[in-house]
Amino acid sequence: MKLSTQKLFAPALVGTIMPLAIHAGGMNHHDHHMHDDSHMNMNDSFPSTMFMGKSTFVLGGVDGVTGREAVTFNYDLKLMGMTSFTGEDMLMTAIRAGNFNMMAPFGMMGASRLDTAFNSTDNLEVHKLFYKFPLGDNFKVTFGPKLRQDDLLGVKPTSYPGDDGILFVLNQAGANDTYSKKMGAGAGVTYSKDNLIASTVLVSENASSTNGILTNEGSDIITTQLAWVDDSYTLAFAYTYSDGGNTDNSADANDYSSYGINGTYNFFNQSDALPSSISAGFGWKNPDNDDNPDTAANSVEDGNTWTIGMFWNDVIQEGNNLGFAIGTAETHRDDDGYDNPLAWETFYQMQINDSISITPSIFSVQKDGADDVTGVLVKTSFKF
Repeated sequence: MKLSTQKLFAPALVGTIMPLAIHAGGMNHHDHHMHDDSHMNMNDSFPSTMFMGKSTFVLGGVDGVTGREAVTFNYDLKLMGMTSFTGEDMLMTAIRAGNFNMMAPFGMMGASRLDTAFNSTDNLEVHKLFYKFPLGDNFKVTFGPKLRQDDLLGVKPTSYPGDDGILFVLNQAGANDTYSKKMGAGAGVTYSKDNLIASTVLVSENASSTNGILTNEGSDIITTQLAWVDDSYTLAFAYTYSDGGNTDNSADANDYSSYGINGTYNFFNQSDALPSSISAGFGWKNPDNDDNPDTAANSVEDGNTWTIGMFWNDVIQEGNNLGFAIGTAETHRDDDGYDNPLAWETFYQMQINDSISITPSIFSVQKDGADDVTGVLVKTSFKF
């Protein structure tokens, strides 16, 4: 096993800042991403821990997947503990369980993967474990053995869909390869000053195995994000390098460089006809090595993705929200005969009270060379 020299900058950076005192000055609270940061100043007695939970029931079915067109009833359970030792830091511990079969239409490898889909065969699993602390007035450091790419980034580059989205493919900000949401061990540094937020993050999918971190055999993802955040809009640019653990320079869909540009504008309910917010994102992917020969049957080549999402607050009744999004169902290629399949969804989230919401939805997912998949579901969420 050999360390990849082109990726050594990431541990060098983290190794420089980690020995510094965690009790460095307060943070300019300008995260705009991790909602649980609001719990980092919980009271005046430390250490202190706050527990939160969310249970989601999903009842629904799809048409267009041979042999899997039954109505199913699944669940996802998240239990989150947020511990602060100083009032400015946070240790996140998330336990999760779910029974979404991996290959079922709603599952994580399914034809219409849901954003809430998780499979642990009913067993409780450690889903996330990471620590976040401020460094001086403008820096924030996050690291841990189990986290997701977007846990490390300073800005969520889209306001769609909040907590109410349905399809996973439409919840990647339109730059699906750049914001891949890969999980593993990782570390990240975010700089925040006034409206400018910049992050550099590393996620290693094989950190817990003998493939290790930042080795040729290990699968590592490095993302740099630069964003400008205003009260009414957000603009973000990101670059991701993923090596997929590819050691033989073969064509590999997980060995690529990608770029993403995203924007969100909030209308603040200026008109009943206008959405409360509109978000758009575009992404470009360039594999390190394309399929050879370049034919329509070979899919490892340059491609692009995009998503547009709209959100209306207080529809029909105060507290109820309407959402609609459309975008690419997979990375689009410029090939003769490739039909550029799309995905779309619409949902209406009804807020029963502060803790319970019911969200009916209809959606469709197209895949190149396959039947269109259309689905209907009702999602019930309980927050506690």
